[in-house]
Amino acid sequence: MKPPCEIVQRDLLRNVRASVAKLLRDEGLSQTEIASKMDLTQAAVSKYLSQPIVKTKLEEEIDHLSKKITEMIRTGESTTEKIVREICSVCMHSRLGSTLCEIHQDKVLSLKITNCQVCTQLLGGRDDDLAERAVVMGDILEVLRAIEESESFQVIVPQVRTNFVVCNSNAKTFRDVVGVPGRITIVDGHARALVSPQFGASQHTAELLLHAKNTWPRVRACLCVSGRNEVVKLAGKFGFQVVYMNEPEIISSKIIISLKKTNQIPKQRTAFPAIHIPGGIGVEPIIYLFGPSAKELCERSLRISDALGH
Repeated sequence: MKPPCEIVQRDLLRNVRASVAKLLRDEGLSQTEIASKMDLTQAAVSKYLSQPIVKTKLEEEIDHLSKKITEMIRTGESTTEKIVREICSVCMHSRLGSTLCEIHQDKVLSLKITNCQVCTQLLGGRDDDLAERAVVMGDILEVLRAIEESESFQVIVPQVRTNFVVCNSNAKTFRDVVGVPGRITIVDGHARALVSPQFGASQHTAELLLHAKNTWPRVRACLCVSGRNEVVKLAGKFGFQVVYMNEPEIISSKIIISLKKTNQIPKQRTAFPAIHIPGGIGVEPIIYLFGPSAKELCERSLRISDALGH
């Protein structure tokens, strides 16, 4: 159990932190200022400033990364996301048949003997499941940007707020489905996803998506919106084939049981089915819209909100 991450932690990150701290000190920053810029404690900065830069085969990567991060901090262009991206980019490049790969194989001789290709397979897109998860995550991020930029989407958001979930063809459990933790809410009159999407974040809507995928094989995305009459009417107008439940229900397993009992299921080839849940005492009417991709479902949903918002 000796992954390359151990080398990254010991030889790359430690030296990069020490190097950046010293470069910032040379520019006149105090230890307190350096700690704030690097998101470290003052004690950690003191330790990095006092320790020597350990010689390693990763010297070229360390020098490049240290200067890049220091420049980003100096010019005010640094954010946690940008710095993490720079570090991970250097790490991944070095793991793909470069210095880090060489060091790792030298330390774990069995990997050299077998000509280890683990990093190449995982990072080079040859692991199908990992590649598909990356595609699914990219799809939902693109959709969330479109929703947040919309001037009308908020008109179809229910009081309980909404969620958008996406999966690939191999999804089996709700943990294989990506959604928005805490749902998409309304801030200053616009839809906002306050937390980045995660796999396994919305069990209720994800379970409905998985059932829909099994019922209608083309389905890969689901969005829950207000089930008001005008929304449902427009959903039908824009091509959604709506299944109407008879009783209000908020538990996904019971919705699925009721769905199985109905005799109005659209054909398997249906690309845009929908499930309408009526309102009741303390229960808001909801319609679950499904589509063959996140982008196509988003586009049709925005046509509904645009029609209502104008």
